[in-house]
Amino acid sequence: MKRIIFNNPTAQRIYDDYIARVNRCIGILSTEDQRELLMEFNSHIYEATHNTPPENEVEVLMDTLDKLGAPEVVLQPAVAHKKVVQATRSFNPKHVVEAIYLNIFNGVGYFIWGVVYLLILAFGSLAIIKLIAPEHTGFFLNGGHYFVFGYTSNLPAGATEVLGDWFIVAVFALMCIFYFLNTLLFRLLKGK
Repeated sequence: MKRIIFNNPTAQRIYDDYIARVNRCIGILSTEDQRELLMEFNSHIYEATHNTPPENEVEVLMDTLDKLGAPEVVLQPAVAHKKVVQATRSFNPKHVVEAIYLNIFNGVGYFIWGVVYLLILAFGSLAIIKLIAPEHTGFFLNGGHYFVFGYTSNLPAGATEVLGDWFIVAVFALMCIFYFLNTLLFRLLKGK
């Protein structure tokens, strides 16, 4: 990759720092994959800045780098994917472990995200079921030992429903809380 030379020393330092960050992010990849990703980033920067007058280099470069995004965030999915491809080609245990490590957060994160959405749907259906079968749906206690939150067809003798009509309010509150937490998780997974 040919290094871009800027007339403005500040622009040069910003560019060199950004490219160094890109290099740190892709250092785990093969030389070929590193070169490919580095050239892609460098070409975007070059295309955006090559006709810029020296007095505007810093501003245009900063706008370009802002659009490209932080390498630590933007490159994570690409590095993880390329590492999986490298591991499947080489069967090298080191590459396999690195690929698993890079991809496990996304897998676990998306799994949790999906489970929480299922919980949101389940809470919504409980509100509807409470209207249809109120005597079997709610928050039940039996002598302080037995409890059910949701729907049950087998209520032991002496079980009492604690929340009554407030069960629907509680379910909607839980739906809102889980929806908010899931949105935060999705933002974390997407790196925003």
